[in-house]
Amino acid sequence: MDNYRIRLLQPGDDAALRAIHARQVKFTGFDYAWPDLTRDPRYYRVFVVERLCPQPAGAAPSAVIEGCLVAHATTEVFVIADRPRLLRALARRRAELETLMRAAGADELHAFVPKSLLGRMRQFLQRMGFQPSSAACTTFYRSL
Repeated sequence: MDNYRIRLLQPGDDAALRAIHARQVKFTGFDYAWPDLTRDPRYYRVFVVERLCPQPAGAAPSAVIEGCLVAHATTEVFVIADRPRLLRALARRRAELETLMRAAGADELHAFVPKSLLGRMRQFLQRMGFQPSSAACTTFYRSL
Protein backbone atom coordinates (compact mmCIF):
# COMPACT_ATOMS: atom_id res chain seq x y z
CA MET A 1 0.00 0.00 0.00
CA ASP A 2 1.29 3.48 -0.92
CA ASN A 3 1.51 5.44 2.29
CA TYR A 4 2.47 8.81 0.80
CA ARG A 5 0.45 11.85 -0.16
CA ILE A 6 1.30 15.01 -2.03
CA ARG A 7 -0.08 18.41 -1.08
CA LEU A 8 0.75 22.07 -1.60
CA LEU A 9 3.21 23.87 0.67
CA GLN A 10 1.76 25.33 3.86
CA PRO A 11 3.28 28.06 6.08
CA GLY A 12 4.11 25.58 8.84
CA ASP A 13 6.26 23.36 6.59
CA ASP A 14 9.36 25.56 6.58
CA ALA A 15 11.21 24.13 9.60
CA ALA A 16 10.85 20.50 8.49
CA LEU A 17 11.91 21.28 4.91
CA ARG A 18 14.91 23.34 6.08
CA ALA A 19 16.07 20.39 8.19
CA ILE A 20 15.68 18.03 5.21
CA HIS A 21 17.61 20.48 3.02
CA ALA A 22 20.48 20.61 5.57
CA ARG A 23 20.66 16.79 5.65
CA GLN A 24 20.54 16.66 1.84
CA VAL A 25 23.47 19.10 1.56
CA LYS A 26 25.47 17.14 4.12
CA PHE A 27 24.70 13.79 2.48
CA THR A 28 25.29 14.82 -1.14
CA GLY A 29 27.97 17.47 -0.69
CA PHE A 30 26.07 19.63 -3.20
CA ASP A 31 25.66 22.86 -1.25
CA TYR A 32 23.07 25.38 -2.37
CA ALA A 33 21.31 28.16 -0.51
CA TRP A 34 17.90 27.52 0.97
CA PRO A 35 15.38 28.89 -1.55
CA ASP A 36 12.68 31.32 -0.39
CA LEU A 37 9.81 29.03 -1.31
CA THR A 38 7.04 31.20 0.11
CA ARG A 39 7.92 34.70 -1.16
CA ASP A 40 9.86 34.20 -4.39
CA PRO A 41 7.31 34.04 -7.25
CA ARG A 42 9.70 32.00 -9.43
CA TYR A 43 8.88 29.04 -7.17
CA TYR A 44 5.35 28.86 -8.48
CA ARG A 45 4.44 25.45 -7.06
CA VAL A 46 5.85 23.52 -4.13
CA PHE A 47 4.49 20.02 -3.66
CA VAL A 48 5.17 18.61 -0.20
CA VAL A 49 5.49 14.84 0.06
CA GLU A 50 4.28 13.33 3.34
CA ARG A 51 4.50 9.80 4.67
CA LEU A 52 1.27 8.77 6.34
CA CYS A 53 1.73 7.18 9.74
CA PRO A 54 -0.51 4.33 10.89
CA GLN A 55 -3.03 5.40 13.51
CA PRO A 56 -5.52 3.55 15.68
CA ALA A 57 -9.04 3.43 14.29
CA GLY A 58 -10.84 6.72 14.80
CA ALA A 59 -7.65 8.72 15.49
CA ALA A 60 -6.81 11.81 13.47
CA PRO A 61 -4.47 11.08 10.54
CA SER A 62 -0.80 11.79 11.15
CA ALA A 63 1.89 12.47 8.56
CA VAL A 64 5.61 13.22 8.45
CA ILE A 65 7.11 15.52 5.81
CA GLU A 66 9.63 13.57 3.72
CA GLY A 67 10.56 16.30 1.23
CA CYS A 68 9.15 18.36 -1.59
CA LEU A 69 9.17 18.85 -5.35
CA VAL A 70 9.67 22.49 -6.37
CA ALA A 71 8.53 23.93 -9.70
CA HIS A 72 10.80 26.89 -10.54
CA ALA A 73 10.12 29.19 -13.48
CA THR A 74 13.24 29.19 -15.65
CA THR A 75 13.73 31.56 -18.54
CA GLU A 76 14.99 29.88 -21.68
CA VAL A 77 16.14 32.17 -24.45
CA PHE A 78 16.74 31.37 -28.09
CA VAL A 79 17.41 33.42 -31.20
CA ILE A 80 15.54 33.34 -34.47
CA ALA A 81 17.83 34.87 -37.10
CA ASP A 82 19.22 34.13 -40.53
CA ARG A 83 22.00 36.73 -40.56
CA PRO A 84 25.13 36.89 -38.36
CA ARG A 85 24.74 40.68 -38.10
CA LEU A 86 21.66 40.21 -35.93
CA LEU A 87 23.76 38.27 -33.41
CA ARG A 88 26.26 41.17 -33.34
CA ALA A 89 23.43 43.68 -32.86
CA LEU A 90 21.99 41.64 -29.99
CA ALA A 91 25.42 41.42 -28.33
CA ARG A 92 25.79 45.23 -28.59
CA ARG A 93 22.38 45.63 -26.95
CA ARG A 94 23.13 43.17 -24.16
CA ALA A 95 22.59 45.69 -21.31
CA GLU A 96 19.24 46.78 -22.77
CA LEU A 97 18.12 43.18 -23.15
CA GLU A 98 19.18 42.36 -19.57
CA THR A 99 17.19 45.33 -18.26
CA LEU A 100 14.12 44.19 -20.19
CA MET A 101 14.46 40.61 -18.93
CA ARG A 102 14.86 41.74 -15.30
CA ALA A 103 11.78 43.95 -15.66
CA ALA A 104 9.91 40.85 -16.84
CA GLY A 105 10.92 38.99 -13.66
CA ALA A 106 13.91 36.94 -14.88
CA ASP A 107 17.07 36.72 -12.81
CA GLU A 108 18.82 34.05 -14.85
CA LEU A 109 18.72 32.92 -18.44
CA HIS A 110 19.31 29.52 -20.01
CA ALA A 111 20.20 28.70 -23.59
CA PHE A 112 20.09 25.11 -24.80
CA VAL A 113 22.28 24.79 -27.88
CA PRO A 114 22.35 21.71 -30.10
CA LYS A 115 25.85 20.28 -30.40
CA SER A 116 25.72 20.83 -34.16
CA LEU A 117 25.45 24.62 -33.59
CA LEU A 118 27.70 25.00 -30.57
CA GLY A 119 30.82 25.89 -32.57
CA ARG A 120 29.04 28.79 -34.27
CA MET A 121 27.11 29.92 -31.18
CA ARG A 122 29.83 29.74 -28.53
CA GLN A 123 31.35 33.18 -29.28
CA PHE A 124 27.92 34.84 -29.41
CA LEU A 125 26.84 33.28 -26.12
CA GLN A 126 30.08 34.36 -24.44
CA ARG A 127 29.60 37.95 -25.70
CA MET A 128 26.10 37.80 -24.22
CA GLY A 129 27.57 36.79 -20.84
CA PHE A 130 26.60 33.13 -20.91
CA GLN A 131 28.94 30.51 -19.55
CA PRO A 132 28.80 26.73 -19.83
CA SER A 133 26.83 25.00 -17.12
CA SER A 134 28.71 23.73 -14.11
CA ALA A 135 30.28 20.33 -14.50
CA ALA A 136 28.51 19.48 -11.24
CA CYS A 137 25.10 19.66 -12.94
CA THR A 138 23.60 18.05 -16.01
CA THR A 139 20.48 19.42 -17.61
CA PHE A 140 17.59 17.03 -18.26
CA TYR A 141 14.45 17.82 -20.25
CA ARG A 142 10.92 16.51 -20.21
CA SER A 143 7.96 17.63 -22.22
CA LEU A 144 4.57 17.52 -20.49
